[in-house]
Amino acid sequence: MSKYKKEKRTDHTKDELILQLEKQIEAGLWIQVIGILTEAISYSKLLSLKEENISERKIETGLWVQTIGQIIETLSVSKQVSLSDNRSILNAQRMVILGDLLQSAGAATEAKGGIEILSEGDREFIP
Repeated sequence: MSKYKKEKRTDHTKDELILQLEKQIEAGLWIQVIGILTEAISYSKLLSLKEENISERKIETGLWVQTIGQIIETLSVSKQVSLSDNRSILNAQRMVILGDLLQSAGAATEAKGGIEILSEGDREFIP
């Protein structure tokens, strides 16, 4: 077998492996969407049964911002996996970054609410 054919076959195998790994990442992100969505819905239902507390509402807001960010990231990665032109891939990557930024902002908001609850001292904290 010529060196050219061997390199071509190796590149083809490498491309298949890359695509397989990208699809696994995509699947993992969808699992995260299900998890964060379940958490946000459940926490919102829990708060509807309890007394109003502004700090707990911050946690809820943070969870929902994270959820939106996770959905944006996941949809963008899913789109990116199926794209082939560089411009579209770059646009999808920008959306992934936006999703990551929203998740970070949501986590910061959630943490701020948690810190406020802890500083109140006598309230039960539910992460």
